[in-house]
Parts: sequence; C-alpha cells; structure tokens
Amino acid sequence: MSIDSVFQSMPRLDTKRLILHRLQETDSQALFRILADDEVTRYYDDSSFTHVSQASDQIKSWENGFTHRRCIRWGITRKEDGLLAGTCGYYGIHPWHMRASIGYELGRPYWRQGLMSEALNAIIDLGFRDMSLNRIDALVMPDNATSIRLLEKIGFKNEGLLREYENWGDKGFTDLYIFSLLRYYAHL
Repeated sequence: MSIDSVFQSMPRLDTKRLILHRLQETDSQALFRILADDEVTRYYDDSSFTHVSQASDQIKSWENGFTHRRCIRWGITRKEDGLLAGTCGYYGIHPWHMRASIGYELGRPYWRQGLMSEALNAIIDLGFRDMSLNRIDALVMPDNATSIRLLEKIGFKNEGLLREYENWGDKGFTDLYIFSLLRYYAHL
C-alpha cells in the first residue's frame, strides 16, 4: 500500500477499547465540549472554542484536508458507550519523503486511562504498514510533560528544541520540542 491508498476511503480502525472513525457533523457538539475546555487546549496552537460552530468548522476543515490529501483525522470513540473522547491523526503528510506529523487531543474525563496511547499505536501501525511512512514526528511544547511522557512511552525520541518555531497568534512565538519515531525502531 501507499499513502494514496489511504485517501481512497478513510479507514476505520478498531482497537481493544476504541473505534477510530471519520468525523461527522453529528460529532460537532461532542468535539465542542472537548475543545472548549481550557485544560485540553492549554498546549494547543489555538484558543478554546466558544461556540459549537467552531467545532463544525473544524470538522469541515479536517474533511477538506482529507479530500486534498493533506491530513487525516479520526474521531476517537469508546466502544463501551459510543462517546467521542477525542481525535488524532496525521497532518503535514509528505509522500515523497515518506513522513508525516501527528496531532491529538483527548477530553479531560478520559485522561490517564491509556486511551490516547491505544489510539496513537493504531494510527502509527497504519502509517508504517499501510502508508509506507518511514518517519512520524510530533511537536510538543516543552512544559507539556503529559504529552512528552505519552510520546516516550510509545517509542518516540526527543530530537531537540525548535526555538520560537511557530507563531501561535495571541500566545506569541512558541518553542517546541520535536519528537520522532522511525519505521526501523517501531515495534510492529
């Protein structure tokens, strides 16, 4: 398979406790609840949502990115109750270089349950096996200790600090660590 094959039809991924699926307009209210929480967006490159229409617009943006093969973002739903717990996916996809970046967020009620590591392992497996990626990276604010622990737990290595790497608007220029996982070192 290749990166192009994943964009033919958005793959649904099933794990022990989760279903990773294409986000729909019907997910807007649940996504809004997640992204309106200042604790969830504390390390996000945007402000917390203040209206459900922002969640609807975000879903449309991710769908547009998928249509144009720039990103793929899954809703993370728990099998036990069908509730949207968060999202995760790829952005900055570079087919020629066989690399992509990951991004993710999880609603506060679902923290510290191992859900995000389960979800990320599923998309990483898809990335290396089905998308033929060689490298997956993630950008993390230096004081986001929880995200750093998560990435290290699933095998990512800290490659260093990118000083004032991104302009986050009202939050100013932001230093970010870059973490990566290479196919050769992944536990497939």
